[in-house]
Amino acid sequence: MDSTLPILGRLLGAVLIVGGPALWGGCDTVPAPERTQRGPSVADLQVTPDSVHGSDLDDEQIVDSLAQVAVDVSARVADPDGTVERVVFVFEPSSNPRRTISGTLSAVEPPVYGGTLPLSVPLVDEVYTVRVFAVDDDSLSGNQVTGQFRFVPTDTSGAGEGENALRMQVHRRPDDS
Repeated sequence: MDSTLPILGRLLGAVLIVGGPALWGGCDTVPAPERTQRGPSVADLQVTPDSVHGSDLDDEQIVDSLAQVAVDVSARVADPDGTVERVVFVFEPSSNPRRTISGTLSAVEPPVYGGTLPLSVPLVDEVYTVRVFAVDDDSLSGNQVTGQFRFVPTDTSGAGEGENALRMQVHRRPDDS
């Protein structure tokens, strides 16, 4: 038994010395070409109308203390190294960012994506942020563009009188009486 152990050790050593480089270094590996992936680009956001005043609404457009308004949103989207998979919008009230509405915009006439958002907004003075971004076929998102929509109620009687009524309502602190 003592004589076979050195022979097996030499045989294993020879296999590793001769065969090791052939196994590990014998195959040429060609690195994948470097591709700098870039996400899609969004530009030229349009929010129409950018504001609605309660006095401009018909009685049929007010249901259960909510104004029924349609807002058109469109943007120009391009992906320099791929295909645009989807264009996403988020419609977010400034007073409660958790109450967002989101969805996708359709291709209107590429590279323009857009849609009409049928919204039900409370009859309170509120500024809404509209965010649009795109995702491409590599699951990359690029920049985000933002716009605003504002609803101005007809009644601002709690704020004061005259031209400054709206300004006073917007800037009044909760502890003021």
